[in-house]
Amino acid sequence: MLTHVYRNPEPVPLVSQLAVLPFLAGVDGLLRESGEVPGLRITVHRVMSREGQGYLQQVCAYITDSGADWRGKVGRTFPVTEGIMGAAYEFGRVWRTKSFPTREALILVMHENMKRVGDTRDPNTVAIAYLAIPMLGPQGEVVLILYADCNKLNFFVDDQLIKHVVAMCKGFCKLFDWLQHDLPFPNLRNLPLEKGKPAREKETLYLSIQEQVEKIDPPKFKAVPFFNYEAAAA
Repeated sequence: MLTHVYRNPEPVPLVSQLAVLPFLAGVDGLLRESGEVPGLRITVHRVMSREGQGYLQQVCAYITDSGADWRGKVGRTFPVTEGIMGAAYEFGRVWRTKSFPTREALILVMHENMKRVGDTRDPNTVAIAYLAIPMLGPQGEVVLILYADCNKLNFFVDDQLIKHVVAMCKGFCKLFDWLQHDLPFPNLRNLPLEKGKPAREKETLYLSIQEQVEKIDPPKFKAVPFFNYEAAAA
């Protein structure tokens, strides 16, 4: 989950943003297949560097029930210890919110976790279900992280649902492996993107409400070590 402290935005190439938005729209459609999901937001973060320090950077807008939420979100940078996406980065595994019997039970535990990490927000105003899926590179390094949250209790506890989203991520990886290898579009280039020394701050994971999904392996690129697509001269 993302804390209330937003980091200074860094530019993200428009091509990189456009490359992930249709994919996220498809994930959004899958997650809403059985009906509306209150507060559902989906985005992607990439690993990048600034002044030699490695960060997680929001690549594009949130896909939401109203289309997309831009409002200063694109390009925000976070330390690699940031919330559930930081856990996905650290362990290279899928993370999600645990199952709770009631919303009240979850909020009680969440409030304890928020106090522990210094998050002063009202726990009744934040999302109650989270998901982070890392997409790994050829050497097992994290390249991208799909992040989603919503206000539906236990929404991400269904392993079959997570498997469907991971399968979509695998298809995404397969497509960009092909683009990286065959270069079918002369003006499309994945320009080198340094990752730097991971920038670590105090961990903000709500550990008591989140869990690693042991049984589901994360998707993996075979040929894409970084994600920085731009339109370049042929």
